[in-house]
Amino acid sequence: MLLGTSTALADAPADADSKPLRIAAANWTVVETLIALGVEPYAVSDIPNYNAWVKAPAIPASTLDMGLRNEPNLELLAQDPPDLLMTSALFSRDNARLERLMPVRMIDNFYTDRPYYGATLAMTREIARLTGRRPQAEALIAETDAVLERAAQALQGRKTPLYLVQFSDAQHVRVFGQGNMVGTLFSRTDLTNAWTGPTNSWGYASIPIDRLAERPEARIVVIEPYPRGVEEALHDNQIWQHLPAVRAGRVSFIDPIWPYGGLISLQRLARSLVEVGTQTPISDAAPDSSVEGQAP
Repeated sequence: MLLGTSTALADAPADADSKPLRIAAANWTVVETLIALGVEPYAVSDIPNYNAWVKAPAIPASTLDMGLRNEPNLELLAQDPPDLLMTSALFSRDNARLERLMPVRMIDNFYTDRPYYGATLAMTREIARLTGRRPQAEALIAETDAVLERAAQALQGRKTPLYLVQFSDAQHVRVFGQGNMVGTLFSRTDLTNAWTGPTNSWGYASIPIDRLAERPEARIVVIEPYPRGVEEALHDNQIWQHLPAVRAGRVSFIDPIWPYGGLISLQRLARSLVEVGTQTPISDAAPDSSVEGQAP
């Protein structure tokens, strides 16, 4: 979602010969995109949790932490306001106060009328326009398309259904379906999404872990990290231990990736699913009658 701004500055694209804007970003997806385009953010939200849940690209050491994503440190921002704050729907309640301190622009790749990939391309190009990084954005988009094409080639014939999940606690997971980067990858490869149920606006459903037994032939792919205490609790969790995939050793773990992120996160997830998918023999693949292409 690309919404209005409080001043003309936020609508004026950066000039290649001008001094770089000091940009603060509340949305981790915007943070990752700025860094991918070669922009060093002035301030971002909740750096410790970005490092845990998003992980890459790394935030420069000089970047300030401006507080929680849904609760910015207004005093810190007021002391030395950035030239532009790229905010998100999570910050919308504070926009009126923020706009008295600095130019604000709401940028998001969710809450739009576009599918995830198209919305993410539009977001990337808008950030590039505002920062004077259009060539870098087009190079990033071309690189992402190439990664997706290589993933599709590597996963040809790999039809084994996958549940792609993140743990919420020891009894529940977020299982990813349509309307996000996970759906984009399933729609572009031969992999089958084992979850065919409804999802929310972020493209996931919160379910108890026993529902992961509904497709007993499926592999479970867990996006790390675990919330605090969950990994230890699973050792004694009889529901988890008796899931068909767990008993058969069909559980894979991949490094932290932000499932709501931008093109770098999408590239990283594509590479991770190639690694998981190509470890599964074609002879173990699901029959051709399995549900495929659940994402638009």
